[in-house]
Amino acid sequence: MATEISTQPSLLPAAKSFVSRVRALFEKGLEEPQIWETACGYLRELLEDEELKAHTGTWPDSLSVEGKPGNLLFYEDPDYGFVLNALIKAPGLKTSVHDHGKSWTLYGVLEGAETVIRFERTDDGPKVPKTATVREAGTHEVFPGYIDFVPPWEIHQENNNEQRTIGFIVRSQRSGTFVQNRFDLETGAVSQYDGPVQIPYELN
Repeated sequence: MATEISTQPSLLPAAKSFVSRVRALFEKGLEEPQIWETACGYLRELLEDEELKAHTGTWPDSLSVEGKPGNLLFYEDPDYGFVLNALIKAPGLKTSVHDHGKSWTLYGVLEGAETVIRFERTDDGPKVPKTATVREAGTHEVFPGYIDFVPPWEIHQENNNEQRTIGFIVRSQRSGTFVQNRFDLETGAVSQYDGPVQIPYELN
């Protein structure tokens, strides 16, 4: 049985249920790979919730804070640190080639469609390098209901199609609490940043 959320946050019922179910996985003492693989199924159910879909009508069309990308921040778990975010991409937007550092990420598409390109490193340098040799490893399309499962340090790029795309994101910890890498494919240079700006937003 799912546990109660300790802080009783102001969330839509389906989102609150999702949080309780993920907390229960941590309380069972499961390893993170199993937690997030299981949570993929929970998120798939959440993406079908009609109240959540309707709530997206209030979300900003695109997000930036002083030129930096922004995420809506709905919830941060007080005990286990995972967060619920949303990312709204404008038509035609392309991200940098980047990773999510040591965090686990579930990226569920609520609206729109985009192309995700995976990359892999061919060098054996450190996780947080100054330079890296990177090559393309595959491409796939994402669409409403799809969940992109992104383990730690996986390198990727998202290319939005010609419409607004909304992603509902579950991260194992809040952006800004860990370092991420950006990769320059032409020069091999790697720069570090602290991820999207977090913008508190009510999901109720």
